[in-house]
Amino acid sequence: METVWEWLRTVCGYYRAQGRLLALDLTTVVARAGARLLIPAVALHVFQVCLPAGDLRATGWSALLFALLAVGAAALEWCGTICGQWLGFRIEAALRADFFDHLQRLPFAFFDRTKTGEVLSRVTSDLRMVGSTAHLLPEALLEISLTLVGAFAFMFWINPTLAAFTLIPVPFILFFAGSFQKRIHQVWRENRHEAATFAAHVENAVQGIREIKSFTGEARARRAFRHANARFRRSFEKVSALYAPLFSGTQLLLEGYSLLYIALGAWLVARDSATLAQVFAFFMYSRYVTAPMLRIVGFLDLFQQGLVGFRRFREFVAQPPEDDPAGDAAPLGPVRGEIRLEGLRFRYPGAPRDVLDIPALTLPAGAVCALVGPSGGGKSTLAALIPRFYAPTAGRILLDGRDTATIPKRDLRAAIGIVAQRPFLFDGTVRDNLLLGRPDADDAALWAALEAANLAPAIRARPEGLDTPVGEHGLRLSGGQAQRLAIARVFLKNPPILILDEATSALDTFAEAAVQEALGRLSAGRTTLIIAHRLTTIRHATQICYLEDGRIAESGSPDALLALANLPTSPDPHEAPHAKP
Repeated sequence: METVWEWLRTVCGYYRAQGRLLALDLTTVVARAGARLLIPAVALHVFQVCLPAGDLRATGWSALLFALLAVGAAALEWCGTICGQWLGFRIEAALRADFFDHLQRLPFAFFDRTKTGEVLSRVTSDLRMVGSTAHLLPEALLEISLTLVGAFAFMFWINPTLAAFTLIPVPFILFFAGSFQKRIHQVWRENRHEAATFAAHVENAVQGIREIKSFTGEARARRAFRHANARFRRSFEKVSALYAPLFSGTQLLLEGYSLLYIALGAWLVARDSATLAQVFAFFMYSRYVTAPMLRIVGFLDLFQQGLVGFRRFREFVAQPPEDDPAGDAAPLGPVRGEIRLEGLRFRYPGAPRDVLDIPALTLPAGAVCALVGPSGGGKSTLAALIPRFYAPTAGRILLDGRDTATIPKRDLRAAIGIVAQRPFLFDGTVRDNLLLGRPDADDAALWAALEAANLAPAIRARPEGLDTPVGEHGLRLSGGQAQRLAIARVFLKNPPILILDEATSALDTFAEAAVQEALGRLSAGRTTLIIAHRLTTIRHATQICYLEDGRIAESGSPDALLALANLPTSPDPHEAPHAKP
């Protein structure tokens, strides 16, 4: 029940934002219900007054009124359907906007443990359920209430005995439908879980289609898909198996009610306690009782779907956003770029031990520091701590003498440019991806960044130029071109601090040469942290730190450490500095 009230409180906020549309929708509901309730009364007047009196003129006018009411109700139905659906779409869109706003505030740890397909399922199908329920809830409650109250009022006015009889099955039907609600909620919750799992499976298969084909794993992928698809199908079958007795049982109760009503009507007519015209009018009004009863049952199904979708939405927005205690602190101001680590330790949530333990490390402003060492040593983790994608477990990181925990994260991250081993490119154009670095950049600035990244000739050779589509994840570009586009993006950002996380390790020799030249330009005059396995990547470093098991085993100048490692100072481009100094 708490979830229901919370759902109502939340949705009411969205109703207020769409007040005019909601008012128009509910106005059509009231007018439509009134028109339909008058139709049987007009029919009763024709059969009980006009026809017995032989008044054809009154009969004609009554028939015209009957037709106008029917057409008017249909027109109001059309208008109300549009208003109601637009209301639902707008509420759904507002929910999605709030969902996405919260998504962008979540910490990296959330994305580490959450599948992309599950997020997509929540923002699409779950919120679609909430939006549908939100627009139908006020409509259904108002129309069902007006129809039932109005129908019973007319029935009591026509014949109190028959009217009293029509009230008998209502509590039984409501009790019968209510007894299913807990199980309905559970099966819909299971269905939404399976929907999210299925979406994650499909997303994973689509993203990995090249690997599936290269390893000829189509048969295995089909088996896995069929298994996930079968689980998803069975979740719907559970819903169907539960609704079959609910709807059929409700229909049986209503049919039994109709049979008893006919028998009672015939008995009253035989005793001259009711007229045929009254029984006929009652029969028409009985449709306004049975139809809402069936609609209540159907709406309870929809409401449970919406409630499940809302519960999953609430679970998502209950995820704590990224902590930024310095959000209201003084802005960062000009940055020189000195980075200092003091007593730094870090442990991932749930991990048995620290993955980083660095008592002290200083990167002077403008220095180029290379982090080398075996994989899993903590190099990328350290790089993620500097922009506070994760918060240190202990110790602190200082930027120009100021603890980064006291710097607003937006300011801190604006001062840092990152080029990763596999840069993410958005499915758009070259221009779209560049503007992420500086949204207000003009074409001249974009071309200058491409020139600096050694990518301008390749883009100019394409007929679309800056509007060249890059494809999903940059698949229409070569690996070297994608990497240089990411570098150009950082050129536009122009940050004082640069992090290069194995930015050339996935490239061939020729592509690496072009990227290295661009990186050399990019790192000039900036504090640069390089994570590398290739010696060519670190040959211009002013400082090298050998990181192993989360600790700095050795640090010093490149010549000194390479000599300790027995490696040449002019290494082969593919030789990796894995030997411990």
